[in-house]
Amino acid sequence: MHLLGEKGGWDEAKKLMAKPAEFISSLTGYDKDNIKEKVLKGLKKYIQNPDMQPANIKKKSVAGESIAKWVFAMDTYAEVKKIVVPKEKALAEAKIKLTVVEKELNEKKSALEIVRRKIA
Repeated sequence: MHLLGEKGGWDEAKKLMAKPAEFISSLTGYDKDNIKEKVLKGLKKYIQNPDMQPANIKKKSVAGESIAKWVFAMDTYAEVKKIVVPKEKALAEAKIKLTVVEKELNEKKSALEIVRRKIA
């Protein structure tokens, strides 16, 4: 409910899950690349709660275990993304620099070839 931006507790969650196709679609189509930091911070209280661990939830509900695994996966994805995004930006900048340097190198190779032809 927290990740989906929905208010309320178990009764509201049951209403959401009463339409399984829509509920599953909301999970599979979830915009994991744009989870707000406030949502992630609020999610931590659930992630850190031992009762919310997928193995513990499985004792009560196999479907609940799957939902818990999805929640943990979204949290993990967001944490990894915080590490990966700066590296992706650095990679993009390095590729731009590489393109510039390769262009300069090719120009120098061309100039060197012209000089070699004149000498030969």
